[in-house]
Amino acid sequence: MFDERLTDAEIMRAIRYLDPDVCAERARENAGTILGICITLVTVLTGALAYVWLYTRTL
Repeated sequence: MFDERLTDAEIMRAIRYLDPDVCAERARENAGTILGICITLVTVLTGALAYVWLYTRTL
């Protein structure tokens, strides 16, 4: 038949064309991960600020 080699980019373009939900699911997963990282950072920073505030208050 055909002896045509496809690049990775062409394969991914074809997958996105045939099944666009695959890319949408990944985007939702990434948004959840980013939200989790942001919540963790806010919690850590709040804890660090509270620790510094309590330390300076006792001086």
